[in-house]
Amino acid sequence: MKNQYNKLTFYVLLCTLSGLISCKKFVGVSPPITQLVTATVFNNSGAATSAVTNIYQQMYSNNESYNMALQTGYLGDELTNYSTLGFYIQTYKNSMTANGTTFGPWTNAYNYIYQANAVIEGLQNNAKINLKIQNQLTGEAKFIRAFWFFYLTNCYGDVPLVTSTNYKVNASIVRSDKNLVYQQIIIDLKDAQRLLDSNYVDASDTTSTSERIRPNKWAATALLARAYLYNKDYTNAEKQAGLVIGNTTMFSLVQDLNSVFLSNSPEAILQLGVPLPNYYDTPDGYYFILQGPPGDLQHQSISPQLLSAFEPGDMRKVDWIGSYTTTDGSNKTYYFPYKYKVYNSTAITEFNMLLRLSEQYLIRAEAEANGAGQGIDGAIKDLNSIRKRAGLLNYGGLATKDSVLVAILRERKVELFTEWGHRWFDMIRTGNINNIMGEPGNVCQSKGGTWSANWALFPIPQSERVKD
Repeated sequence: MKNQYNKLTFYVLLCTLSGLISCKKFVGVSPPITQLVTATVFNNSGAATSAVTNIYQQMYSNNESYNMALQTGYLGDELTNYSTLGFYIQTYKNSMTANGTTFGPWTNAYNYIYQANAVIEGLQNNAKINLKIQNQLTGEAKFIRAFWFFYLTNCYGDVPLVTSTNYKVNASIVRSDKNLVYQQIIIDLKDAQRLLDSNYVDASDTTSTSERIRPNKWAATALLARAYLYNKDYTNAEKQAGLVIGNTTMFSLVQDLNSVFLSNSPEAILQLGVPLPNYYDTPDGYYFILQGPPGDLQHQSISPQLLSAFEPGDMRKVDWIGSYTTTDGSNKTYYFPYKYKVYNSTAITEFNMLLRLSEQYLIRAEAEANGAGQGIDGAIKDLNSIRKRAGLLNYGGLATKDSVLVAILRERKVELFTEWGHRWFDMIRTGNINNIMGEPGNVCQSKGGTWSANWALFPIPQSERVKD
């Protein structure tokens, strides 16, 4: 399979670039070198394109999808921990501290954002690169910046809003209110909608491709729908999700659950391609699919809370949860996420999913339940689209806003589990986290911890806090 990430010369160049264009405030790299590298990289479209696509390579190589799923799965009620390492024990018991270890995506996220900022600045009024390519690459950089600010603010709350490569400004920047961060996310995504091609493009930035591994207009629209939902702008959330759902020539729900996460699936709105050479397709498959009892490398299993959340006959439990039974005579069975089917292989058949269509149905349903669009009737219809694919009967007897919202959160739990932290963020944004993790749910207690509302956010690293 051809993969536009496999460009050796550009890869070498951009490995150097990614190590150099970093913000002193966050990763302590000397900024004057940045000025020199930025000036040389953006004098031709090939190097500029690689500056963008290399960010996706880094996201794959840094196991961002798996790490987000693992850490939020441990924090919440999706995964059971078997590791003896302090990092995972603290995460699992909801007792993370700011000293020493960095929890969550802080360092990498700001690195990606800094690189995106360098792209945006390097392409502005750049006469050496034609306008269409400038627009595509700028749109991708703004999407990347919005994507990672979304995760930063949902993990840490108020965070520094870094939108330039000016190291003097960034060295003294303070945290911005979460509402201001969302404003920037929405501005960036609306810009990305306007700038990005409607089709997926290859390394030329102008030719359409079947590979869904670079953001297009629809990826920006899908993330914008999510941002509006989280920001409780239900009218715009319903509108944006509806635009994606309505694009039936490009997207459709895959009826075979075992095929949803295949590379370039019709359900995929955006995926991460696999850099070559590769040892495995996705980090999620490699680390989640148990090859033995949970231990040092694979130290998690599906939690009892998640396992019991599925209704009888739900094909998501059948197809998306695997099991390993010990052969030492104890016959103990461990369950694991099995959305990705490939443990390790050099033949690429799966890509990491960043955005997919079923989430858009659930976004629209929640927006409708809150009064947008077709209201409760529309919400139930969207929920039933997801349930039908899972082999379940349509919802009946839902007549109130509250009952529909409960049903939506239940569907989100069993549809989006171990994908990019959806469950953890859902508990926080809906105000349910204290009741689930504390009393009466007592999930934190069942994991050996003591719940406090302060545990809802990842701790900002102490080394960064002292700079505020």
